[in-house]
Amino acid sequence: MAGGDKRRGLSKSCALLIMIAGIERYAFKGVASNLVTYLTDVVKMSNSRAATTVNTWSGFTFMLPLFSAPFADSYGDRFFTILASSSLYFVGLVGLTLTAFAGSRSTTTTISIFFLYTSLSLVALGLGVLNPSLQAFGADQLDHDLDHDHDHDTSLEVKSNRKSQFFQCWYFGVCAGSLLGVTVMAYIQDTFGWVLGFAIPTGSMLLLIFLFLCGCGVYVYADQGSHLKSRPFQRIFDTIKGVVTRRSKITLENNHDLNAMELE
Repeated sequence: MAGGDKRRGLSKSCALLIMIAGIERYAFKGVASNLVTYLTDVVKMSNSRAATTVNTWSGFTFMLPLFSAPFADSYGDRFFTILASSSLYFVGLVGLTLTAFAGSRSTTTTISIFFLYTSLSLVALGLGVLNPSLQAFGADQLDHDLDHDHDHDTSLEVKSNRKSQFFQCWYFGVCAGSLLGVTVMAYIQDTFGWVLGFAIPTGSMLLLIFLFLCGCGVYVYADQGSHLKSRPFQRIFDTIKGVVTRRSKITLENNHDLNAMELE
């Protein structure tokens, strides 16, 4: 690193996590964008039931981070949370690919609805835990770079530019992955069939896990013992608890003063 260089790119860990976020979006959009067509053409659902299934699955997928994010952010180890949730995500995609394979063998083959719903549930559960954990883990890498970059200018303006650069690249990676998933995968599914159309997102998730494990040597692991820094949700709960407790003490003191006045 050159001491006079005031403009520095993102660290290897940040760049790797941005790539991983883009791959995840590619896999998810590659499945979700054309899922109604799959349910009607292969699983033989009615249009209304297929639309209801996809809407319910999507709603559950996007609501789950509201419940998983506090746990992952305050109590879970982010590295192992990402690894476990991405593995669950991968297993769900494998199950979905198997349903497409079963449907391709014969037009009279009945696909198990229970197995299909289980696969979709695993995808939703894995995604709902993976996304908030991945974003928080990426923020850990950025915070460490800004706090320990002694060889470069660390003024507020430079830190702000570095943060903007990170989130712009993150958003670009997510949007690029989504665009490729919607366009390329829809074409593959319509042209080459659903087995390949689901196998590619499954392979993408396997690549995601491999890349994530390859970064073990460059990641920065947040100190979970640092209560105020690593547990913001816990800090919010403690603040609310402190306000309630302080208000209760004030109420008790006021009641004590009122009783004393009545005795006088």
